Amino acid sequence: MPKRVLCKFFAHGACLKGEHCDYLHDWTASPNNVCTFYQKGACSYGSRCRYDHVKPSRPWSASSSSSNQVPCSSSLTFPDSVNADVPHPATNLPDPVQSTRPSINQVKPVWHQPPTRHEFVSDDDPSQPIPVHPADRAICSFASVGSCPRGEDCPHIHGDLCPTCGKHCLHPFRPEERAEHATTCERKQKQLESLKLSQEIECSVCLDRVLSKPAAAERKFGILSECDHPFCITCIRNWRNSSPTSRMDVNSSLRACPICRKLSYFIVPSVIWYTSKEEKKEITDSYMAKLKSIDCKHFNFGNGNCPFGTSCFYKHAYRDGRLEEVVLRHLGAEDGQTVIAKDIRLSDFLGDLRIS
Repeated sequence: MPKRVLCKFFAHGACLKGEHCDYLHDWTASPNNVCTFYQKGACSYGSRCRYDHVKPSRPWSASSSSSNQVPCSSSLTFPDSVNADVPHPATNLPDPVQSTRPSINQVKPVWHQPPTRHEFVSDDDPSQPIPVHPADRAICSFASVGSCPRGEDCPHIHGDLCPTCGKHCLHPFRPEERAEHATTCERKQKQLESLKLSQEIECSVCLDRVLSKPAAAERKFGILSECDHPFCITCIRNWRNSSPTSRMDVNSSLRACPICRKLSYFIVPSVIWYTSKEEKKEITDSYMAKLKSIDCKHFNFGNGNCPFGTSCFYKHAYRDGRLEEVVLRHLGAEDGQTVIAKDIRLSDFLGDLRIS
């Protein structure tokens, strides 16, 4: 489908879709810059409107013109004194072909017109506009991604160059916005570099590149909490979910790393692989914080019993929003070690009670 309608956001330098926009992006196109609200008699911007205020022309009708035709000069006789001062009637007749055309001036593209600065009007003196502070002016979208066709006549701010993303998107009069953009850019750039390095990481079990697996659900790493060997999420979960044989310790066999045999109690799924301990801690903390925002299905807002107790990664909250208060009870075992006592409920005994 050809793009024939000019994008009105592109004409004013504010189209955020770029090449994915469904409308035409062409500098040489002539847009229809007529204000439709003014033609209806309801434009609230008045002289500050960025569109052209053109009155609609009435279409020429043959019936109305035929009834009001001026008789030809051959059928009328005028005195010489009158003919000297009054022009010929036929010379003032409008052209029927031209009268059917709307009386709209040729509209120039908005980037060829002088910029219009919208300023606030003072309450004391409406004729004196209040100057706009540079910090209140927006960044020019054309200058941020390339070059602005208006140059120095642009009413928007041309931002400074960001050394990370290479765009002129740093507002020179908004330091907080500059710092926030720099932080976001550095974080995105760091993630892109980590993602490039993760493309070559292979699983230690299936020896396939994790991010090159055919299924999208398998393109994740299974990071062990106490080990640095890379595994895909499918292989490490199959390893830990396998049924133990008789006389086999679950901790030393299934929960340990298949390579170095280090014990790890949980797995962290991630789409990128870390290169330092700080990155691993950041990935783990982000995963834990995400789980803490999900309600535990075993706790069931206080109506159930979570088998993981204080080791549960999910949120234990009641329906009124209160979190569960955990009080640990320490007991001494026979071998002299200290263990944490589990909660004892009366329902645990009543469930096995049989009345004969």
